[in-house]
Amino acid sequence: MPAEQLTTPNGSGGPASAVLTADEVEILLNAAVHAPSQHNTQPWRFEVHGPVVDVLIDEERVLPVEDPAGRAARIGIGAAAFNIRVAAAMLGHESRIALNPDPARSEVAARIFLAARSTPVPELGSLYGVLRRRHTYRGPLLSHPIAHKLLHRLDDAAEAEGAQLHWLDPAAAARLHRLLDSINAEELRDEDRIDERRQWIGSDRSDDGVQEGALGAMPDLPAFVRDLSAGFGDKRDHVQYETFPMIAVLSTPEEDGVAWIRAGLALERVLLVATSYDLATSFLNQVLEHVATRYEVRGLIGGQAWPQMIIRIGYPADTTPRTPRRDWHASFDHWF
Repeated sequence: MPAEQLTTPNGSGGPASAVLTADEVEILLNAAVHAPSQHNTQPWRFEVHGPVVDVLIDEERVLPVEDPAGRAARIGIGAAAFNIRVAAAMLGHESRIALNPDPARSEVAARIFLAARSTPVPELGSLYGVLRRRHTYRGPLLSHPIAHKLLHRLDDAAEAEGAQLHWLDPAAAARLHRLLDSINAEELRDEDRIDERRQWIGSDRSDDGVQEGALGAMPDLPAFVRDLSAGFGDKRDHVQYETFPMIAVLSTPEEDGVAWIRAGLALERVLLVATSYDLATSFLNQVLEHVATRYEVRGLIGGQAWPQMIIRIGYPADTTPRTPRRDWHASFDHWF
């Protein structure tokens, strides 16, 4: 590309950019690896080309049973790309992003173009302070209501990345609960899924997967919580969970690889905004991993948009450990 211009997704130009320093690369990629991903597989790799950061899909870390199309992996990659933009904004880099930018390299999911450093970019840079606080919380929630003004801010966060949040009313939540019960029972009979989870869930883990301590307590009654260890048992405590938490379905208008990455961008913006207000989040995505129940969830939100993530959200009643992260060097392929 010409030295005086950056190519942006809409074809417009950006200001000239300097090559990133080693310190900047470390800050950007350290931020990226704190993104959420299914079972904390961290299915991303990174390349740096001057002022451009590529986020690539790591096919070896895509779950073949639970995520055969790579939808969840691409959502995780979108979240990692958003974290790079947040860290870049904190450093003073304006940024633009292109999705699936290189027809000759389908593994490049997102390409982030960074402008020369100036002053911190307030809108995104302000989220950097909560980036490492964000984690998936699987414990019970308090009964405190979430202010409508805050819910609107979460709506705005999703819409800023081309997605939408659908807040389930009690009737829709009850229907979702029935779907969850059905899928949870079905998955207990699926030996392939259970075997795959054993590779990533439970015990002590140092750099990926979900260690036992991060699973949260077991609900003493059926609840809106995903038990990732179901099928191979553990010795966690049983506690009472909330009856009806706030539940939002994150959707995109389209259904393809680009839409999945965009869903990840929107997801991470929503999660970081929620974290900035001390809200805790976890996911109920098991019903989206099966074709029939995913279509039923699509019906719950009106039948037009495509559900990509189901988020349980509220104020935490307890604390759970954060899941571990691989050192960013382990996912860093090239620096040109």
